[in-house]
Amino acid sequence: MTQNHSENKLQGVIRMSIKRAAGDIILLYRLTEEPLPPNPLQHTAMYSLTVTKIDAGGTRREVRNLPDLTRSQTEAERIFDLISRGLVTPCTLDEVIDDLFAI
Repeated sequence: MTQNHSENKLQGVIRMSIKRAAGDIILLYRLTEEPLPPNPLQHTAMYSLTVTKIDAGGTRREVRNLPDLTRSQTEAERIFDLISRGLVTPCTLDEVIDDLFAI
């Protein structure tokens, strides 16, 4: 992979965390920001969350992306912290987010 291609893939990433879960499972969390055109609601960006699970040796990989999770950076960072601290996996991400928004 070229350096330019790597930089493009990380463009917009504002927070990233790598956690080792039980056994040989690695969880990668990324919070991304995408600028929005000017609007009357004063939202300047939308924030998306991606969770990637990689098993030992990279043999199995699961990815779940939640685009446009929120328009608030404060809320996006709060959700990111809760999800990454809780070692939420891609297959349970939707249910955990639903529970968070139900509170």
